[in-house]
Amino acid sequence: MRRLQLGEVEVLHLQGGRFRLDGGTMFGVVPKALWQKECSPDPENRVDLACNCLLLKMGGELILLDTGIGERFSEREQAMYGIDPTQTLRTSLAAANCAPTDITQVAFTHLHFDHFCGSLLAKGDEVTPLFPNAVHLVQRGEWEDAIAGRSTMKSSYRPGEFRTLARQVEFRMLNGSEILTPGLESFITGGHTQWHQGFRLQAGGQTLVYPGELIPTRSHLRPYWNMAYDMFPHQTLTDKSAFSARAAAERWIIAWDHDSTSPWNRIKQDGDKFTSIDIEEDG
Repeated sequence: MRRLQLGEVEVLHLQGGRFRLDGGTMFGVVPKALWQKECSPDPENRVDLACNCLLLKMGGELILLDTGIGERFSEREQAMYGIDPTQTLRTSLAAANCAPTDITQVAFTHLHFDHFCGSLLAKGDEVTPLFPNAVHLVQRGEWEDAIAGRSTMKSSYRPGEFRTLARQVEFRMLNGSEILTPGLESFITGGHTQWHQGFRLQAGGQTLVYPGELIPTRSHLRPYWNMAYDMFPHQTLTDKSAFSARAAAERWIIAWDHDSTSPWNRIKQDGDKFTSIDIEEDG
């Protein structure tokens, strides 16, 4: 487990699962001859991905950003997605000495299964909330699109489970950029889904940003290395470059949602090229 202390705020990296997806879809138009140098595929052409969640200890709040892939997949689905059943959000929380009932807010970047499913547990034929005392936050537009199945990735949504969770916990619908608690705000990234959001934390004179699928791994810092999963790929292309330039200029810490080897880095810009550097290296 990795930790950052930003002033009075403690940031913990929590492993919310590990899984595999097809490398071609993860890197879109980029030829395999290039992306396989960065991410070595398995015999089924899948690359290793992590579900990196963040736990923010802010005053009296315990805020969780995304909930990972969860534990409720069948043997067939585990094989299809290469899910590692030993890596779960619950074990990560236990290692952090944090009980799920202590979480006060759960904020989702979006509602695809690898970001949402960890919010529910299976109890026989029923599903129950892992975080029963938390307010759950999502963009209103994302919720409406997910419920209506307005996506080419309709199978990535589980609308029945959204409704089940909403009946059991308090939901707060966000409308664009909003303050979640002093020092933490949401912002719309678009690109991956129309209402996909990221989160910006400002504490201790530093800024940490969790951009979600706008830049899922360090390899995706390259301008044209974008996922075929993105609903609005041109928006990803343009907004990612502007985001990266600002992150480099203002020395933000970037927390990656799917990078399998590093939870966070800073970004360095050299002309049109962006690379990740260790936080310690950047001083």
